[in-house]
Amino acid sequence: MVQNKQKTAKPPKAIKAKVKETAAPKEENWQKVKIKGHVISDDFGGYEGLIGLEVLKDYDATLVKSSQKRVSSRERAKDLKQKAKKRKQSKGKGDDSSESSSESESEDEEVTAKSSKKARLAERHAKKMQKVKEKREKRKELRKQKKGEPKDDANNDDDSDDEYAPDRFALLRPPPSDDEDEAAQQEDSDDEEVPELVSISNGNGVDVSAWNGLGVPAPILRALGEQGFSAPTQIQALTLPAAIHGKKDILGAAETGSGKTLAFGIPMLAGIMELKQRNVKSGIRKAPKTKGEKPVVEPADDEHELTPPPEELDHVSGASDEESDMEEHNQRMQRPLYGLVLTPTRELAVQVKNHLVAAAKYTGIRVAAIFGGLAVAKQERVLRQCPEIVVATPGRLWELYCQGNQHLSKIEDASFLVIDETDRMVEKGHFEELRSLLKVLNSDEQKKQQRQNFVYSATLTLVHDLPDHMQKRNVGKRPKFVKQTVDQKIESLIEELGISQPKIVDITSSQQTAQTLTESRLLCPLDQKDYHLYYFIQRHPGRTIVFCNSIDCVKRLATLFGLLDCNPLPLHANMIQKQRLKNLERFRDSPTGLLIATDVAARGLDIPNVEHVIHYQVPRTSENYVHRSGRTARANKHGITVMFMEPGEVKSYVKLYKTLERTEDLPLFPISERFLGAVKERVNLARDLDKEELKLRRTQSERGWMKKHAEEMDMIIDGYNDESGSDQDEDPFVIERRRNRLRVETVRGQLQALLAQPIFPRGFSFKYPSSDAAQVTTSHTTSAVETMKAAIEDQKQAKKDRNKRKRNA
Repeated sequence: MVQNKQKTAKPPKAIKAKVKETAAPKEENWQKVKIKGHVISDDFGGYEGLIGLEVLKDYDATLVKSSQKRVSSRERAKDLKQKAKKRKQSKGKGDDSSESSSESESEDEEVTAKSSKKARLAERHAKKMQKVKEKREKRKELRKQKKGEPKDDANNDDDSDDEYAPDRFALLRPPPSDDEDEAAQQEDSDDEEVPELVSISNGNGVDVSAWNGLGVPAPILRALGEQGFSAPTQIQALTLPAAIHGKKDILGAAETGSGKTLAFGIPMLAGIMELKQRNVKSGIRKAPKTKGEKPVVEPADDEHELTPPPEELDHVSGASDEESDMEEHNQRMQRPLYGLVLTPTRELAVQVKNHLVAAAKYTGIRVAAIFGGLAVAKQERVLRQCPEIVVATPGRLWELYCQGNQHLSKIEDASFLVIDETDRMVEKGHFEELRSLLKVLNSDEQKKQQRQNFVYSATLTLVHDLPDHMQKRNVGKRPKFVKQTVDQKIESLIEELGISQPKIVDITSSQQTAQTLTESRLLCPLDQKDYHLYYFIQRHPGRTIVFCNSIDCVKRLATLFGLLDCNPLPLHANMIQKQRLKNLERFRDSPTGLLIATDVAARGLDIPNVEHVIHYQVPRTSENYVHRSGRTARANKHGITVMFMEPGEVKSYVKLYKTLERTEDLPLFPISERFLGAVKERVNLARDLDKEELKLRRTQSERGWMKKHAEEMDMIIDGYNDESGSDQDEDPFVIERRRNRLRVETVRGQLQALLAQPIFPRGFSFKYPSSDAAQVTTSHTTSAVETMKAAIEDQKQAKKDRNKRKRNA
């Protein structure tokens, strides 16, 4: 080390070893090296001039810790101003010695602060660079072993004689930027990628070798293995090779619960990883846009050992916290928006986002969900982080785009577009914002051709008959209206969405529902639907979803079954979004949960282990029936759907089954009339209690209304201001309210007494309870699926017996 600027120091003996040819051709050719800034010594001093580079390898970390408290740039600036004022005052007095001493003190403090900050940054950078180099050395050894070369080859002779470690100059390099960190991570992930046709297992021991040959990157495979996805589903196996290897647009139709989310999520994540890797290999690092600064082009070989130029050292040591925050913000704003996923409902957007986040666990790709019902400012803060994938509903996305959100202005450059539940999204009269978004996305023909599109739905190939009023006009020779075919429907979708030559994958079965789904119907009058619903819930406990066609029906059933202690959870469009999400979470957590919902919960929601789906009202369309029924029997699990049908809904039922091309009616769900009496008694008491509570609320609201207006008019009404006096008994409102309370308490007591008694005796079960002779005594926990299957077998046997009797007669 050198202690004076004018003196030249001899290089240490350790430095006289052999060095690389690029460093110095001769050992004695050491020259003075000027650097800008300061180097730390044992006593926290600084040296300008010659330095010994050998000490930068192994040093005591305690020496770089400054004894002074860390101060910000603003505080340092204030101190310097105050000291400048003192110097001026002292100069006016003629005290030159005090001026020089104050200047030296301020310079020493500034040097100490800068050196301590530079040392901390350099230490962090050295650790990162050491880890990166260790990984690279391991990869080189693995490559040599694969090629059959020895570890210590003649090619390494130049480095073997060098006494110094390869990272001895690491502390002089500036810390890497965010782009460099991402590049190093992607290089590591690419080099560590496990070759295909190998049995791959994660830490939990899940074998994911069935995914070999589909082109799924290793980081995504690792996340899939942790989630237990040991093999791809049918729709995934058919679409992933064409989407990942062929970069083709995909138009897929598959049953509900068949894994469509990962079918478009995996290719999108793999494509984003490839795009980011391509940007890294091109050697261009995107620098923050600051005044007078140009993009930095990095060399292809970044394994050099040269000391960085003085400007970079000065930049590292002098950067303030505010400047680093601005740089980080600028770098964040330069992140592109790679993928856009559009969904029809808010709950589906949250679900898709969670699936993508789980699959992208080890890729570093950021995913965000944008939807209505939440504060716009909160979602703007989410978009400020510049996620690579945005999952959104069309309404909120278009709203933020029109407001000029900086990150959403990049949707024109999106490389991937997903439209989930497409048939619902493109219906006329719905999601007009989607058409506006498509105009923006398809405005540039070149970007439109480069974008990869994914279109998925369970009812994509479902075609309806013409309405009656259109069929009547076709009575003449030339029909004015013709029924749309499946091919015509797909062609119109391709044209409207701007897709070019997609791969069409249709694996929907003829019945449009899952093979493991048991379908049934239940005939009952309109006023008895509540009885049969309560009977089903009590007889077959389990996770159940009840679908209604209107919000009023959901509210009424939620109130009624709340009085029956069934703990229902309502879900409809008029609820606030936070309550909707909370009810869904409670339903997922309860093994015997009861969710009463409109069709807002029919599409796409993946709620595990839903055992029963009940159509309290016949669905308006066949698509709604397919999607409602798809909430159960997911992932090859068994489930049952029961359609409650009253005489006025027969016409809708016939039209629905004609669209689904069914040839036979649904089998009837078995109900034991013997226990319906106890069920009716409980439901009727709950209805009476609901009416009495409604009367009590109306009485209280009327009293409150009159009292409010009386106070506004400065009037005194008897019985309102003297609650303890005798006038209270003469007040008709008070008397009616007391009577209503008594009736409410009486009915509630009767209902609670009935609810405490079991409806079904222990050990009660039945095989097919249409006749009492067929009842058998088994376990009380017979599931609805087993009960329905037994009833179907009995119906088939009864039909065979009737045919046999006819032939014998």
